[in-house]
Amino acid sequence: MPRHLALERHGYEIIPRTVTKKDMNGTKFAAAYIDVLKHYDAPYFMNSGKELVGYESDEGWDMLVQYLNESGASVAMMEQNDQSLNLTWPGIEDLLNETGYHGVRVFNEWAYIQNRYQYCGYEGPEEITNTFFRAIAERNCKIIYLKMILEPDNDVSWDADEKEWTYVTDPADYEKMLKDLDARLAPLGYTRGTVPAMELKTPPLALRIVQSVGTAALLVLLFDLFFHIGARWRMILLALGVLGFAALSVLKPSLFRLLLSMSGGIVMPSLAAVGLCRVLMEKRRSEPRVRFGKLLGYTLGVSALTILTAFCGSLLATSALSQLSYMIEMELYRGVKIMQLIPIGLFILAYLIVFAYEETGAREAVLAHAGQRGEKNRIKRFNAYFGELMQTPMKLGWFLAIVVIAVAAVFMLLVFAYYMYRTGNSTTTSARELAFRNFLENTLIARPRTKEMIVGWPMLMLFIWSLRRRMKFLPMIFGTGMTIGLVSVVNTFLHIRTPFLLSLLRTGWGILFGLLIGTAVVIVAELIYRLVRRICGVTNG
Repeated sequence: MPRHLALERHGYEIIPRTVTKKDMNGTKFAAAYIDVLKHYDAPYFMNSGKELVGYESDEGWDMLVQYLNESGASVAMMEQNDQSLNLTWPGIEDLLNETGYHGVRVFNEWAYIQNRYQYCGYEGPEEITNTFFRAIAERNCKIIYLKMILEPDNDVSWDADEKEWTYVTDPADYEKMLKDLDARLAPLGYTRGTVPAMELKTPPLALRIVQSVGTAALLVLLFDLFFHIGARWRMILLALGVLGFAALSVLKPSLFRLLLSMSGGIVMPSLAAVGLCRVLMEKRRSEPRVRFGKLLGYTLGVSALTILTAFCGSLLATSALSQLSYMIEMELYRGVKIMQLIPIGLFILAYLIVFAYEETGAREAVLAHAGQRGEKNRIKRFNAYFGELMQTPMKLGWFLAIVVIAVAAVFMLLVFAYYMYRTGNSTTTSARELAFRNFLENTLIARPRTKEMIVGWPMLMLFIWSLRRRMKFLPMIFGTGMTIGLVSVVNTFLHIRTPFLLSLLRTGWGILFGLLIGTAVVIVAELIYRLVRRICGVTNG
């Protein structure tokens, strides 16, 4: 019996895959390959080689497009080895457009993944199973291009740079790998079978215009939180924002989607951080002293509302990008790093304005000086004020404070550089961190983001607590970490390929554990705070 008949008799599907070569990829080649696809009733079209099948002739191209539209076969897009975009060929975007983006993502078991046998302290292929799970559940790769497992050949002497590898042939390892994968995927509702192409109804332009009006209003609100502009200016800025978005939607639709997504993703974390500064300043004025039990409850409640505000930004950002080109990752969202940095910068600016400029009375002093009679030119008035300021002798305490702030700023710049390096698809992960991630995934299904659970939400609670305890310098450091968590919520959902409910579960776990960790940290901080006050002889009350 021919081998392909034996495979079909056992329930397997034959997916033909060919290799294209330049100057040998015309009409005849396309017709021959399409006949093979028809013979096996292949549900997927898997391209390989230098070009798309039939790309060298218009007739061959038309034959391929017609076959895909009539048969319903999905275009299989294979993920690159850095797990970002897909392998592409000239004309692949045109093919997807002409077939209604009828595509599926394929995970290729690249050589470095084949080598993950007894990796990260495991006894067998567990890390390969973990890699498959992440590809399916988190990156929307519904087909696995499975290859045999490799391990170092200990019978051959080799240098560290030139290893010899041999195939693992024990069937038990492969059975364990696939059974463990089925068990991991079962709670998410995945089953084995032919994978249909993804279907998505893109939000109509009218809804995006409505969203742009709301986003413009939120941007005006954010601007007003900084500078307290009047109602007239709010209406003018709102009209300009709405007109700008409307013009972009007609003239540059792709740029409109990008800017609408970025604006929505930036404005809500920024509103959460800046608005929190305003709320806490008013709270410090109206209730300067508070008992710890009440403070802890207030901190938890305000933290939850702040996180919910930032979460609304993820809805604004992802709705603007809801299209199949992002789902199957033909397009990759490029604004993540900018969206990470802008809210952090806006928070630092807001903190300085609210607590170093307004609350201290510096704003009133500047306005009073600027309003002195006899000086009509505004620029001259401010020049005179800052001239006097520069001639004022500096006390030693202020000099030391500036030195400390400068050192802290350099440290925070280094932290930011590392943070931005770790934001993306191409960074490496240590074996210890990978083992910790695997433990969380195996236990919780969806792994919470470390920067939210360990940094963002505990820092958010410390920020609220330290401001209510009327501290001076620490809240700004805590608030910077808090803002990292707020923008991370949006970033989680910007992985459009990941199912929304999985991202929601991931965020929910991060909030739960982050607030629990934050509660413990705030309790410890309160104990240290009381101990220091007692040592310094300061009484409570």
